[in-house]
Amino acid sequence: MPKSGFQSYSFSFREVAPSKDDILNFIHAEGSDESHPVNIITTELLDLLSRSENQIKGGYIIKEITSLQVKEGKLGIGNHILDIGAQIASYVREASHIALFLCTAGDVFTSLSKYYNDKGDYLEAFTADAIGSLTVENAMDKVQEQLSSSLLNSGLSISNRYSPGYCNWILAGQQSLFNLIGENPTGITLSDSSLMNPIKSVSGIIGIGKEMKKRDYGCKICNNHTCIYRKIISNQ
Repeated sequence: MPKSGFQSYSFSFREVAPSKDDILNFIHAEGSDESHPVNIITTELLDLLSRSENQIKGGYIIKEITSLQVKEGKLGIGNHILDIGAQIASYVREASHIALFLCTAGDVFTSLSKYYNDKGDYLEAFTADAIGSLTVENAMDKVQEQLSSSLLNSGLSISNRYSPGYCNWILAGQQSLFNLIGENPTGITLSDSSLMNPIKSVSGIIGIGKEMKKRDYGCKICNNHTCIYRKIISNQ
């Protein structure tokens, strides 16, 4: 098992930037002419962000699972209970440990969103939002790869990652998750309504165990059509 404590990583935008094609596919503007406004805006935003000193940070802390009630959707870690819902509980039922993760694309996307919306430049705001979503997922992919690599010699495998607000894990579950993670260097804060700041941030869990395996996301039985994972999978 890797070291105890929060394992932290940082990236430049260039290291985790989505490609222009990925962005256009994500916002359903694939095949647009180079002179199309969305194409021009995407190019300009990628150039702007590549010159930014914005820090993209993420990491995880590993905890031992002390109980798991699949039907009730309750994951026990010491004296703490995460109410992750039956769907996710079934996906991590082989886990002996859990990685609690946080990752953020940084303050720049919060600033860009406010700047463009205040100006009424809604296409720019929409495109920047899409780039932020893809950037933080790319960064979290790298964090997840680091977790997987750290387990190579232990005979342990990992699950997909699951977040509050998705797969029937209620968003308010962020409160318990953040309490369990404790002090960390990502700089992400949580509002009383369980929203993260910076806005382009992700949190959640990854199962770890000898019999753990990645399962397909349950998009076919989920009604959340704004889900980032559904959008990414549908564009693959």
